[in-house]
Parts: sequence; structure tokens; C-alpha cells
Amino acid sequence: MSDRRETFEVGGSVRIIASTRSGDIAVVGGPEGAVQVAVDGPGASNYEIDQLGDVISVEPRRKGRFVTSSADVVLTIPESASLELSCTSGDINVQCDVDELRASVASGDVRAATVRGMFRVNSASGDIKANSVTDTEVNTASGTVRLGRVIRNMRLNAASGNVYVDEIGESAICKVASSDVRVGAFTGTEIRHKSMSGDLHLGIPPRRTIELDFSSVSGRLRNRLPKGDGNPSEKLLTISVTAVSGDLTLKGA
Repeated sequence: MSDRRETFEVGGSVRIIASTRSGDIAVVGGPEGAVQVAVDGPGASNYEIDQLGDVISVEPRRKGRFVTSSADVVLTIPESASLELSCTSGDINVQCDVDELRASVASGDVRAATVRGMFRVNSASGDIKANSVTDTEVNTASGTVRLGRVIRNMRLNAASGNVYVDEIGESAICKVASSDVRVGAFTGTEIRHKSMSGDLHLGIPPRRTIELDFSSVSGRLRNRLPKGDGNPSEKLLTISVTAVSGDLTLKGA
């Protein structure tokens, strides 16, 4: 049983703001029109749980550094929810589909299922994973990033830790230090990539006209694209890569 449990009636569009100092945040799907908040742990009584219209907040009280705030938060939400979640030390695990997810972690992982709108993550240390998002902005200092399908646009800032993306549908802007970026299928029209020592591996579908601008001090361009099938081009793809020692590999998708 949870130490605290509260249920709120909400309308068709709900926004939830939740944070922990030490503890995990888990989000699961529930019926429309209701949000349930459960807080477990020795610091459960030191959390403030409030509702203002369709905005629900779950946050530790700000009474001083010595107040115990160690607790795990479990949110049961309708699919129409938008989330703003933050953990100082703990994981964020969103197991259901949501409209929007903004997550911030100092030390911990972020996992999400399907985000129908923006998926924005700021992470100091920890892995990031999502199955499907419409748009994404990821800022990470250290940790592996694994994204399934990015339907439209991706913005990435990474210091270290490799990045794996199954598919990007429209555009990508990547700035990395030593991270390798691997995209299984880039079906969009433009990608801009800057790196110090990280490599870019780009899977390109057939029947593309490629405009390439590749600049690297010691990196190499590896063209592993298959020969064309004789059919006319279906899309123009612009690739701009600037690197100090990073390689660019083009391959079929």
C-alpha cells in the first residue's frame, strides 16, 4: 500500500507537474477524467499535492535541506495528459501514451512509450529511451540515447554516450562532442551534424538525390550506398557535416 494516495477529477486536457529529490517517478495509464497520485517512502508526508483546474502538482515541500523527501511517485493518468517531470536522483518511467513529456534528471534514466507531441529531456547522467515521438529535443551530458521513430524533427546536444535512432521523418540538428550517432533510416530532407570526435552513421532509403557538404580535419567519408535501381529520384536530401575527427558513413536503409 502507498503511504499517500489521492484521486482528482480532471477535464479533457490535464497537465501534471511532479518532482522528486530522491526517488523514482512512474506513470501508468488510467481512465479518462481522473488522475491518481500515490507517494511511497519515508518522505511521503513531506510532499505537497495540489490541484488548480486541470493542473496537478506533486512536489516536495521546501522547508530546508534536512527535511526527509525520499519517496517514489506513481501517477495514474488519462492518455490526454501532458507531463513535466523532474528527478534529482531517480528514474522517470512513462509506461503509457501521453500528449507531451518534458523530463529533467540529474542522475537517473528516462523511459517513455509514445509521445504524440514534444519529447524534451535534459539529463546530466543517465540513459534515455522512447519508442515513438513526434518531435524531440534531447540534451545529455552522459548516457546512451535510444529512440525508435521520430516522426518529424530531432534536436540533439550530447557530450558523451552513443545515440541510436531507428527512423527520423523530417529533419535533424545534432551537436555532439564524442558521441557516435547512428540513424537506421533518415526519411526526411535535411540533417545538420557537428561533432568533435563522434561519428555519424546514416541510413538512406533508395531514390534520393543527395546534396552533401562534409568537412572534417581527420575524419573520413565512407560511401556504402547501394547502386541506384534506375528509377527517378523521389526526394532531395541535404546533408551537412562538420567534424574535427569524426567520420561520416552513408549506407542503405
